Amino acid sequence: MTDTLLVPFGAAPVPSSGAEVERRIGDLLATLAQPGVGGLGGVRVAAELDGADIASLRVDASGLTVDDQRLKAVSAAAPPVGVVHRVPGTIRRLEVVAHPVSVRGVPAQVDIAASDVRFDWVVGADDQVYVEVRQPSDAEPVVGTARISVAHRDLVAAVRTVLTGVLQEKGFTLTALDLDLQNRGPRALAVRADAKVQRSFLRAGVTVTASASIDRSLVLEVGDTTISSSNPIVEGFLGPFRSKVAAEADRKIDLAAQLPAGVTVSDVSIAAGDDVVISVTLG
Repeated sequence: MTDTLLVPFGAAPVPSSGAEVERRIGDLLATLAQPGVGGLGGVRVAAELDGADIASLRVDASGLTVDDQRLKAVSAAAPPVGVVHRVPGTIRRLEVVAHPVSVRGVPAQVDIAASDVRFDWVVGADDQVYVEVRQPSDAEPVVGTARISVAHRDLVAAVRTVLTGVLQEKGFTLTALDLDLQNRGPRALAVRADAKVQRSFLRAGVTVTASASIDRSLVLEVGDTTISSSNPIVEGFLGPFRSKVAAEADRKIDLAAQLPAGVTVSDVSIAAGDDVVISVTLG
């Protein structure tokens, strides 16, 4: 990782009004467009400029959709440029909301807030303005919160879609699905899915269980996956696939690796009810 991120921000000079900051952020978002991402044009930005500081910046991405599984990584970062001069600034209050954002058909409510995000206004030798985001440090940490919420019914719908495809490949039809999530502490869940399947004249129940947890280091771990059926014929069909299902489901995902350099997590929790809510405290 590099210590800074240089983001192109239009022609010099440095923006002198909140409206100009809003327009340039809109232009920047347009560069991230690609197939499978919808709604970028509807992102709303509100900014208040106070000298070199951005007193408040609010980005409302409600309605954004990400549906294509073949998305390519697109970076807004610019290559190195010759620097004519730079002016330090601070985003005193940053908010990013999406009510909702849809990721592969699953709508999620997103609320992110941060304070004292430090950056530099950079004017390059090419007469362009860049925003250079400074890496947080112990002396200058990013402090904030993030909350992501998904309705239980939308999770069930997503699981149903995935299971329907998997079962159809094996000649089965999914006729019913119940998904139960129970907290096992502030950062762990027990997962149980009960499905009814049909193949020709054969009808049976299939149960999948697993555990999921996320630690203070933001490592998500899914494990203890089992799959079984009360019907001995279906149980026989499932036998060859048990190890494959467990291998696909049981895994660790380092979510912290997706955070910018220097951003630290001080607390994280997950709660299951009508909504599944993940809350993160930064700094």
